[in-house]
Amino acid sequence: MKRSLSALLALALSVIATHPLRAQERSPPLSFAGKRITLFIGFSPIGFGYDTYGRVLARYLGRHLPGNPTVIAQNRPGAGSLTLANYIYNAAPKDGTEIALVGRGVATDKLVNGAAATSQFDATKFAWLGSMNNEVAGFFIRAGAPAKTLQDVLDGKPLQVGSNGAGSDATIFAAALNSVLGTKLHIVPGYPGMNEILLSMAGGEMDGVVGYSWGVAKLGSRDRIEKGDLKIILQLALQKHPELPNVPLVMDLVKSEEDRQVFSLIFSRQAMGRPLVAPPGLNPLVASALRAAMADTMIDPDFLDECEKLHLEIDFVPGEDVERLVAGLHRLPLSVISRAQDIASGRHMAATPSGDIK
Repeated sequence: MKRSLSALLALALSVIATHPLRAQERSPPLSFAGKRITLFIGFSPIGFGYDTYGRVLARYLGRHLPGNPTVIAQNRPGAGSLTLANYIYNAAPKDGTEIALVGRGVATDKLVNGAAATSQFDATKFAWLGSMNNEVAGFFIRAGAPAKTLQDVLDGKPLQVGSNGAGSDATIFAAALNSVLGTKLHIVPGYPGMNEILLSMAGGEMDGVVGYSWGVAKLGSRDRIEKGDLKIILQLALQKHPELPNVPLVMDLVKSEEDRQVFSLIFSRQAMGRPLVAPPGLNPLVASALRAAMADTMIDPDFLDECEKLHLEIDFVPGEDVERLVAGLHRLPLSVISRAQDIASGRHMAATPSGDIK
């Protein structure tokens, strides 16, 4: 017996309507129950910084993932976390069981360092899960320095600024100011770290430092700041820190659009102060679950309470925002990228016999 057209249509609509439900019934809900997630930290387990942030995050992330898996922190240092980033991109399992807290310069390594870059990945293809803070660094000068104000520096007053070597924030940020704003900062490398630079400033050997994190400075150097021995004259980031409304922002000093784009590329790493990434090619449901867990952890009262006790500044940047930022940077004109690479490599600078930097 032939079925009527209306009966066939009704049957087809019934199949279409019930098929998604049946497919959903066959697929169990996403769960990490019984699994162990490793949160790699791309730096050594010493000092205050990425290691502390990563270990606190690992203690709370699992409670916000489906199935409440165990999350363990494991250090995997090397090349400023680029060794870890290369591993996560090329070799880590693509099931969400291995994620990484990497350095804020990872996303722009190829863009800024060019041929000298050691990254073996396309940063736009990572699953960016979010950043624990939107870092704001500062240009600090000591009391008694030849320049007393930011305007003195912009007018060309020479200053000696300490750095911990080529490729560091202190070097690249100072070089960017010299190149784009015409400042005369004599960059002196060779200091092991920020503490040594600060000691040299206290002794009058160095006049300043470009790239000292405000979140660290307001605690570690609080007494010197309150006494006026150490002064922040410029914020180095894409946005101002809410605690520093009256301190100028570097982005507000540029005049041309290309200069703005150069600064955006160089200082964008600040918006990714503590970024968490997962391998490319994840199941979208897994990537979404990891992003949601990261976001929920950032408002977990217990997590925030521990961060406050440890003086960890939390200013969460969602994974979607980090992803958009990374994608936008990789679409910048080649002329902008070339200028940024010249700044990072030092090719834009020429030392005069007196040692000043042009």
